[in-house]
Amino acid sequence: MDSKLYDKYLHNWIVDLYEQTVTETEDVQMIKKLIGNHPQQHILEVCCGSGRILVPLAKDGHIVTGIDIDNLMIAKLFEKTYKLENITIIQANAATIDWGKGYDVVILGGNILLNIVTEDNIKTVQQKFIQNAYHALKPGGYMYLDNNYFAHPEYFFGQPGERIIFEGTDSSGTYGRYILTNEKYDSKTQIVTGTRRFELKLKSGETFCKEETYIKYVPTIQETEQWIINAGFIIEQKYGNYEGDPISEITRRAIYWAKKPE
Repeated sequence: MDSKLYDKYLHNWIVDLYEQTVTETEDVQMIKKLIGNHPQQHILEVCCGSGRILVPLAKDGHIVTGIDIDNLMIAKLFEKTYKLENITIIQANAATIDWGKGYDVVILGGNILLNIVTEDNIKTVQQKFIQNAYHALKPGGYMYLDNNYFAHPEYFFGQPGERIIFEGTDSSGTYGRYILTNEKYDSKTQIVTGTRRFELKLKSGETFCKEETYIKYVPTIQETEQWIINAGFIIEQKYGNYEGDPISEITRRAIYWAKKPE
């Protein structure tokens, strides 16, 4: 079997395991609470995936738009939005596409800043996403930004050994593991580097292993907030978890509800 066919199996497995594993709803409930009782808000979610956040908002009656580059994620999103007429789905690279204008809310959720994949300078693209959110909003609109927070990144990244992200069997019977290895964090540059390893065993018994390097930039709280302010936003609320506690050494999220001035 050639590598392209293995890559197809891998892509299907990743999307299926994401669907099985990433099922939390706490962020969705927080977004709903922040939006409040305002009916039919025009909402944009960037890198919306298969609609874990977007679909519940559409079912609440909001007019929603989702952008994502992954064709299989988009396909699953289409399945979930059958007969919903208040949703628009755009398959495109969020780092290069024009996001449009006039939204009431722009959602940058799901650790989006840390998960950006780009050949350009990561830090620059992270800031660009926040700037794009500002330009996509109408005056008085809000950005929801939600990422992992690491008070001490050096304790989380670069630990010895392997870190399993996903493990399980997809709907076609392919078993696999998604593992991070050789991870290192440079405290001076705030850069994380490492290797993603995917190990698959197909239903036929064939095995396949693929490795690829990755790089992430981990912004500090101070940097993130400065990017938000520099883009033109006013930070109205910020939280360290979905219970509404302030950001601190013991919380694990950095959640912002920031307003574009009227």
